[in-house]
Amino acid sequence: MRGGSPPTSPAQAAGADLHVGRRLREARVQRGLSLAELAAGLGVSTPQARKYEAGRNAIPATRLPALAATLGVDLGFFFEGLHTEQRAGPYRPMLPTRPRMLLDLVRASDALPEAGLAALLAAARAFAGPGGAAE
Repeated sequence: MRGGSPPTSPAQAAGADLHVGRRLREARVQRGLSLAELAAGLGVSTPQARKYEAGRNAIPATRLPALAATLGVDLGFFFEGLHTEQRAGPYRPMLPTRPRMLLDLVRASDALPEAGLAALLAAARAFAGPGGAAE
């Protein structure tokens, strides 16, 4: 074994594929792309893009630059948190559980006057309750 890192085990590789797939989905949803739009941008079928997101198929390294460009992220985005995420417990996405609704809300908020946006924020904080959102 030359270099620095030990070889990657099959379990570690599967965990990395799952992590990269989750990050892919998060970026796609944040940008409001459908799975079909992402697949078309990559030149793969929609079922294949779904397998990438689920971590069932590894994303070939040669596709990662195109994927990053399509999503407007840098290449390192897919690997952020890979070695620091906790191994125990259920997966908690970085996005809210209803990302489409949140995206619609953000888009709609662009049309609000400043006072309306402040009122919406105050209402959201009130609904969230203590510890729900920082000032």
